[in-house]
Amino acid sequence: MIELLKKAVRWEIALWVSLYRLTFRRPIPMEAGAKSFGYVRPVAPVLGVFIVVSAIDIVAVDLALNHFLPDWGWLRIVALILGTWGLLWMIGLAANLVTHRHLVGPSGLRVRNSHTLDLALPWHTVATVRAQSRYLTESDTVQRDKDVVSIAMSSLTAIDVVFREPITLDLPKGREEDVTELRFHTDTPEELVAYARTFLPDPVKA
Repeated sequence: MIELLKKAVRWEIALWVSLYRLTFRRPIPMEAGAKSFGYVRPVAPVLGVFIVVSAIDIVAVDLALNHFLPDWGWLRIVALILGTWGLLWMIGLAANLVTHRHLVGPSGLRVRNSHTLDLALPWHTVATVRAQSRYLTESDTVQRDKDVVSIAMSSLTAIDVVFREPITLDLPKGREEDVTELRFHTDTPEELVAYARTFLPDPVKA
């Protein structure tokens, strides 16, 4: 129970920090020479619908309470506060994905998924990076099939990272050992691959 509460608090803080960064244009610092790549396009329509519905819901609930319970002004205030919090939470969820982007830079590749996943992959561990669109039949964000780990966005991946030798990945649900390939999604796979290959010390053709 305590761990669950801690996780909820961390989520809440992360969402508000991301909302602040997006609102005031304060991106997460990155090393010189690095470029960032987004991955939210597959889920953007769904997030947009939830945000719009949340905004409409605030107005609808307020009108309903004013009509059916005109003397309960305190309830309208409570509903307005909860509705506004819910709307900002949804926007913060989107901001969390937008601000925690994949990074490609001199020190390596960083694969992210909101604030919950941040994998640093030094270039000396990478054999090759290639663009390859895949659709996964399962809906889990993090999936493993034999020695391949996939970080999916709406069941999609677009990048294959093949390692020179099996490595261990620290994932949200625990450590995954003997991983030979990592797959993840980005909205601009060709651009990410082109920039990544400028840093590979001795790329292996695959």
